[in-house]
Amino acid sequence: MKVKDPAKIRRWRKQRHYSQDQLAYLVNRSQQSISLIERGEMTSISEGFAIALAARLDVPWEDLFEAHEIQVGSAVSSEVHSAANKVPA
Repeated sequence: MKVKDPAKIRRWRKQRHYSQDQLAYLVNRSQQSISLIERGEMTSISEGFAIALAARLDVPWEDLFEAHEIQVGSAVSSEVHSAANKVPA
């Protein structure tokens, strides 16, 4: 998941009266992870982490994160194409 606005996460954390360490404990991550997100140095996190943060901050995850687009079609078509071009032994 892509972090939309790191400052928004920090504002919500402060509004809920959590320190970075407290929020980290509640979502089973390190304080450093929370700090990196809030400083904009960690721009992509796992879906589970994003949902846990949003739940603890009591904010819809869509307000804080964007889901990554999965490009399954191109990966599948590339493999099919390369398999089709192989010459049988």
